[in-house]
Amino acid sequence: MTDIAWRAWSDEAFTEAQQQNKPVLLSIVAPWCQFCRAMDEQTFSNEAIAQFVADNLIPIRVDSDKRPDINGRYTQGGWPTTCVLSPEGDLIWGGTFVPADGMAQLLPQVLHAYRNDKQGMANHIAQVREQVQQQTTAPPLDTSLQVTSDIVRNAVLGGKQNFDFAFGGFGKEQKFPHVEAIELCLEQYAASIRGGEPDEDFAIMLEKTLSAIVSGDLHDQGAGGFFRYTQTPDWRAPQVEKILEDNALLARTLARAYQVLGDNRWKEAAEKTFTYLDTILYDANRGTWGGSQYADAEYYAQPLAERADWNPPTVDPTVLAGPNALAVRAHVSWWQVTGDTDALAKAKRGFDFLAENLLKPDGALDRFLPEEDTDLTTVGRIPSGLLGDSADYIAAALDLYEAGQGVAYLDSADLVATWVRGHLEDPRGSALFDSVTRPDAVGNLKVGTKDVPDNMQAADALLRLYLLTGDEEHAHLAQRILQAFIPASPQLGFFGSGFALAAQRAILPPILVHVLGTEGTPETQALIAAANKPYRYERAVQPLDPANADDAEHIESLGYAPARLPVAYVCVATRCLEPTSDPAALSELVKTAF
Repeated sequence: MTDIAWRAWSDEAFTEAQQQNKPVLLSIVAPWCQFCRAMDEQTFSNEAIAQFVADNLIPIRVDSDKRPDINGRYTQGGWPTTCVLSPEGDLIWGGTFVPADGMAQLLPQVLHAYRNDKQGMANHIAQVREQVQQQTTAPPLDTSLQVTSDIVRNAVLGGKQNFDFAFGGFGKEQKFPHVEAIELCLEQYAASIRGGEPDEDFAIMLEKTLSAIVSGDLHDQGAGGFFRYTQTPDWRAPQVEKILEDNALLARTLARAYQVLGDNRWKEAAEKTFTYLDTILYDANRGTWGGSQYADAEYYAQPLAERADWNPPTVDPTVLAGPNALAVRAHVSWWQVTGDTDALAKAKRGFDFLAENLLKPDGALDRFLPEEDTDLTTVGRIPSGLLGDSADYIAAALDLYEAGQGVAYLDSADLVATWVRGHLEDPRGSALFDSVTRPDAVGNLKVGTKDVPDNMQAADALLRLYLLTGDEEHAHLAQRILQAFIPASPQLGFFGSGFALAAQRAILPPILVHVLGTEGTPETQALIAAANKPYRYERAVQPLDPANADDAEHIESLGYAPARLPVAYVCVATRCLEPTSDPAALSELVKTAF
């Protein structure tokens, strides 16, 4: 345990740094990070280093899971991140893991430059500020740009160029799952099957990648769950950190792979991942999932047969908004594929906890639920309204609404989306900032950043919301988001897979399924389940109960003739097919509709 008296990131800490004219030592860590703990044990516990820090710097520690806004602006590419900042929060020096001997040399050198080379330090800080400004300033939105299939082609080409045909996956060195790239392959392959000419390239890419993920060392063959990445291209030597976000995404991806490909290997792998989520990470009292499981390398080095004699790595029980929303989405996907109503109930319970405990009345969403008062003391404050959390929450709410769990979920999605539109959009019309920016904030927090994956998740969710509510403001914002990133599309490669999926949502004629029937009855729920069962990326399901006044008005506006209920209509854009009350027939219509 470190002897350094770490402070939370706060205005007070930086004010003290300014008053005492001391630089800030910033340490960004994660509860699941093995090297963070190693740096505490090997570097910060060194008595001489701890004393030097106490005498000459203001030490601030940040939990990257709880403060992704700070992590996103100061990370040096990994954890731990170690920085020296000016009292105003400007980066003077940055790195990752620093051993004790390196830190013993580094800190006096940086401190000497800070105290004795005032002009050089001022020039350096000015350059850093200019770089930050250039990196975060986008040109005005060009509204003449068109969202076209070129965006999809760029991502597909990037995926094929970076696909590892020897070992599967994307990239030639370390291997991350890259679930958005897999999802794009699934979407494209499913479309090629519907077109009558299955694309063998996608079939190969999916087979090799999914096989490597499930059979390689990324997958904990003992307790289940997936590690964050492997250090070799052949999916060996994993970095043994398990994170809720990664496992929720992989559980959903495997479920959808089974949905498209029908291969029981992916179903079994998904089921095992859900078992991990719902035993190791699950809090049965709350109905939520803990944020991560610690990377205990010694534990995972034991043979599987001997692990039972060891205490398993600890779980961080923190309820994080976005990752829990992803776990909700994963469970809805499992229900879609298998009809498992227990999974759907678990998804509903988890989401309801988020709505009751993290959602503010105005639509801003707290990043996490503090476990105790000391949690806020160490974190500083709870960031609220982060784009990533909001986008995942909206998508999860829509998943539950489309699963027939009630219009309250559609209303909740609309509330959060409206807040995002009013608080996170760049005034120049160029996409969404990751968080609310304040000109008086410390350091880089005063500058907005625009994360591509979060913007694309938001655009995708907004397009779904528009389809289900008819609120054109949601569609207009989604269009502006997509337009803002079009100039960067050719350079994104397969990292633009999320962009391509959101573009597909905007380009493809939507498959909108209206299910008319009394809410909650077995017959209505059977049609809703049937509409959700096939994989169809551009599909949206809208349950409409004639007993509900708003729904009755919408049914009338759609012009549907009186019919024996329940009944379902499958509409491709503005063209509706013949209605059906047969669940099997409905699934087939959704699967094959053009």
